[in-house]
Amino acid sequence: MPQFNPGTVVLLLVVALGGAWAAGLWRPRYESGRLSLRIFKSGRELVAFEFRDTWLLLVLALVMGWAVAAAVEHSAWVPETEGRLIPALAFATVLGFLLATARFTRAAYLLASLPVLVICLALWTPSPLTGGGSLDAIRKWLADLPNQTNLLLLIGMLAMVVITGLWTSWWVFSRRNGLVALLPTGTILAVEIINDSSPGLAVFTLVWLAAAASVLLRLNFVSLKESWRTRRLPHAADTGWTFGEVGIEATAGILVIAFLVLPPLSSTDISGWLIPGVVHTDSFHPFGFGSGSQPGGVGSIGYSEQVRPGSQLKARSQTVMVVSGDSPTYYPYWRGIALGGWDGIAWYQLPSTRDVPVRQQPVVAANARIPRDDLPADTQRTQILHNTFRVTVPLAQTVAAVFSAGELLTVDRPTTIQGIMTSAPAPPGPVPTLVNVVGDQTSNFDTIDQIHFIRRLQQPYTYSVTEAIPSADVPDLQKAGTDYPLWVQPYISLYYGDRTAQGYSTARDAEIAGLARSIVTAAGAVTPYDQAKAIESWFLVKGRFTYTLTHAAAPVGVRPLDDFLFGSRKGLCQDFSTAMNVMLRTLGIPSRQMSGFGVGVLDEKTRQWTVNSLDAHSWVEVYFPGYGWIPFEPTPDGSNAPVNRPTTRDALTASPAPATETTSRPRPNLVEAPNNPGITQIGSSFPDIARPLMIAGVILLLLLLIAALLAARWLMAVRDVPRIWRRLLFLGDRMRVPRHPGDTPEEFGRRLAGSVPPLDAEVRRLARLYTRSNFRRGGLTPDELADARQAWSRIRGSYPALVARAWRDALRHGRVVSAAEDAASRNPEPSRRR
Repeated sequence: MPQFNPGTVVLLLVVALGGAWAAGLWRPRYESGRLSLRIFKSGRELVAFEFRDTWLLLVLALVMGWAVAAAVEHSAWVPETEGRLIPALAFATVLGFLLATARFTRAAYLLASLPVLVICLALWTPSPLTGGGSLDAIRKWLADLPNQTNLLLLIGMLAMVVITGLWTSWWVFSRRNGLVALLPTGTILAVEIINDSSPGLAVFTLVWLAAAASVLLRLNFVSLKESWRTRRLPHAADTGWTFGEVGIEATAGILVIAFLVLPPLSSTDISGWLIPGVVHTDSFHPFGFGSGSQPGGVGSIGYSEQVRPGSQLKARSQTVMVVSGDSPTYYPYWRGIALGGWDGIAWYQLPSTRDVPVRQQPVVAANARIPRDDLPADTQRTQILHNTFRVTVPLAQTVAAVFSAGELLTVDRPTTIQGIMTSAPAPPGPVPTLVNVVGDQTSNFDTIDQIHFIRRLQQPYTYSVTEAIPSADVPDLQKAGTDYPLWVQPYISLYYGDRTAQGYSTARDAEIAGLARSIVTAAGAVTPYDQAKAIESWFLVKGRFTYTLTHAAAPVGVRPLDDFLFGSRKGLCQDFSTAMNVMLRTLGIPSRQMSGFGVGVLDEKTRQWTVNSLDAHSWVEVYFPGYGWIPFEPTPDGSNAPVNRPTTRDALTASPAPATETTSRPRPNLVEAPNNPGITQIGSSFPDIARPLMIAGVILLLLLLIAALLAARWLMAVRDVPRIWRRLLFLGDRMRVPRHPGDTPEEFGRRLAGSVPPLDAEVRRLARLYTRSNFRRGGLTPDELADARQAWSRIRGSYPALVARAWRDALRHGRVVSAAEDAASRNPEPSRRR
């Protein structure tokens, strides 16, 4: 069947209407803002549209709808919304405008809205209908629709914006109730502000506020005009301009107060400012989409405590931290969090179960030893490191995570920890319960997944840690065996507790398992270590996969993992690490997803690592009995390389401490120089002051530009005598020209003319003409009106200078000096003695 798209529909409508008009079936008639369509032969009116005072409202409604739809598209809650929500909302708004101006009743409007909704969904939902598919393809698509969650969410988004457009049109053009009309768009934007903290949203918010205020203002004026017409009351010709000027000034004032004086609308957690010692919860995306964890826009550092393959990296280049101390030779990462749960779409923190309880210790005192049992019992198998971190970004952007190389033993600041603990029974429920509180006997964690600071720290902040890294050579790990403890089970299960994401098929898991078996078989790998290395090496083969920051999104309804492995073969670190993790679990090898940063760039002189936001990374850890968690690197990004372990114990102990070969390479596109804490930097206590000042300066310049344009329009656009006279009254007030009760315009004009001698004739002429326009029957003649405009044209040329002089004199003398006083001050005469 032919392709079905908006262009085709519009073309067919235009052709049908044009053909009917050419055939003489109907004739339009427009009079006094009313468009009627009549059947030509009978002359009967088919439909009529009341367009009077509606065009500006339609433009404002479209702008308001654009701001909301663009904000939703910008946040990308659902894949493939870009380019669909804006036209759908605009189409629904215009059709609703036509229905409302045709004076449909409420019931008729509701009935007519149903086909509008269906048409919009058909036009903008990706389906075989819009792609020119066959009827069989459409039937198959409809049958599969209930299982496609992303597509259903997209349809829901489209339905939401279409209903929003219809609602806005009904309440604006039919009921003339602006406040009710703003409810859906305002609610959607409020949800956006709460859940999306990217700076681009401020632009959409500003546009919506300006358009919403203008809608309310315009509706108020339209209702006044309708009341005047009903009562047949005369009104001044410039009433609309005056109403608009006052409204623009009020709107500008509201926007200035909202964006400059009051705190900006945001979703920033301020509980730490109010309650000391508060534990900050994770703040990743409410629906699990996107890649940023804390504020997702400017200032985002790319770190996330939720890993989702297929997402994009959103980070600007900036220094996140500078690390000094021991070299993490066999753990070249700065770990932030370990994620053990996988649902087919995203990695998540393990919930607590009766068999494998997850517990949280609310407070670990500064420098206290962290209670854990996941370290090698043989101290010869452990390497102890000491590192100091100087973090230069706000605590919120790191989600208060304590970064480290390997397993943390101590931190010199109070922290809270969470992990699996089977030694102490836990009450039922998925939420981790507290353990090791004051008065309890200390119990050790089997493994720890996350450690956070519990106090709000102001950047830049510094902390020191002691870490433990398993010291194992290749034979050690090959002989580790598979005698896994019970608590490792969640890291072996592909879907722990059979938790899978709704709307996505897991049918290709069997193909992934088969691919993993073929890889290890081809490599002759038998032990878990050899199998993990085989899969790691398989991803690193040149030309097999492509590491890219700009990969395309997976098709609607297709898992990003499946698309990465069997389709595009392009992705980021989370795609490579997720694929390796899933393969390992299909082989029964315990593994978990890690999120943090690469080791960064090593300064050879200071022996410090500078970690940039572009070093945000995700990798794999595999559990080996007797040794703990060992890192693996399947991502061919050119910056993070696999850890090459020695093949003998002697080589392991003789290995040099620093590993400069993989850490000292320059980072591509790195624009920031390494930060050396040993060198005092001016203004380092205020690392983020330049950007806010720059933004405030740009906003101030924009406001000044808007004010200048409004002032120019206020001065240049005036054409009628009453408004010209009000400009002269404004000038007189600035120049402190007296105005007495009962003054005629000509009396005031004489006093004003005395203050501006070069414009004496023009001011007196305008005063005289203004009197005639108000009190003479019939007002001014065309010649008199032209004379008034000519006089105003000359005054207008000197107007800005006169106002500026008035303000200057007021600042200098505390009052405005008259022309005679100014002349006397310039030519003083000697005083006479008496």
